[in-house]
Amino acid sequence: MATGKVVVLTRGMDPESWDALMAQKPAGWQVTLVNPDDGDQKVAKELEDAQYLLPLYGPISPKVLEAAKQLKLIQTGGQGTDRLPVKWALGKGVAVANAGGANAIAVAEHTVLLILACLRRFILFSQSTREGKFRPNISRESLNHLYGKTVGIVGFGNIGRRVAKLCYGFGANIIYFERMFVPYALRADFEAYPVSLDELLSTSDIVTLHIPALESNRGIIGWAQLTRMKPSAYIINTSRGTLIDEIALIRALNEKRIAGAGLDVWHPEPPDPKNPLLQMPNVVATPHYAGSAAGNRKWAYEVVWRNILRVSEGKEPLNRIREF
Repeated sequence: MATGKVVVLTRGMDPESWDALMAQKPAGWQVTLVNPDDGDQKVAKELEDAQYLLPLYGPISPKVLEAAKQLKLIQTGGQGTDRLPVKWALGKGVAVANAGGANAIAVAEHTVLLILACLRRFILFSQSTREGKFRPNISRESLNHLYGKTVGIVGFGNIGRRVAKLCYGFGANIIYFERMFVPYALRADFEAYPVSLDELLSTSDIVTLHIPALESNRGIIGWAQLTRMKPSAYIINTSRGTLIDEIALIRALNEKRIAGAGLDVWHPEPPDPKNPLLQMPNVVATPHYAGSAAGNRKWAYEVVWRNILRVSEGKEPLNRIREF
């Protein structure tokens, strides 16, 4: 079996994560932890003889990567690749891959949590109860079922389809927008059907985003898209903060163009504590934690090592990224 060197770029790795990564390491492989705070020179030095890079922190300088003459694969342990040097890698013929659906269950469940929290005004009720206001004066008409609602899913990959399955179980109607063809067999169980983005926005009661943060997707939801939505509709984002024009979203919420939002991702992160979205009672906010759950690290590192071994054997990595 082939062996090689894997550089893990991280500002710190908790013992559980390290154990999960090393538990699946094949014999003979070298794993080196490098802290980017040690400086570009140190990172570049470790990359000189590395074939595989596992970046677990923010952006990587292409200047540093120029030292990685033997690099074959940049593999992330998560779903997003927006902070990876995909453009550089494509130009150099270096493969880039993500961990596929390793966190799909957690993200899908968190998405449904945000949907229900918006529809049922959960945060407001929780706060008022803690403050001694057991029955706040909230109109019943402002509380909604998920049952019978139309959920519009933008992006119908691993996470989007799981969200569809969960919402369908609540009795919701499922529509989706996806640039790639989705075989009927993958959507038959929850009776989902494809529509244009415009139709999805104008007919959905809940719009939820599950697309990668490619440059082509930046600001895909702006003022024009938000004003196509129903005034009673909610938008949910557990993907990446760059997908929504935040200024437009703040305006749409202030002007009651939409009913509310559930946000797990922000741009930048962490958000400014003075961000108006954090002060709005119709916004449910969480700290980019949708993908976190017990067991996810084990699944993610299974994909990491599977891809490293595939590339070492001259095979194509799973979940290869070909756009930036």
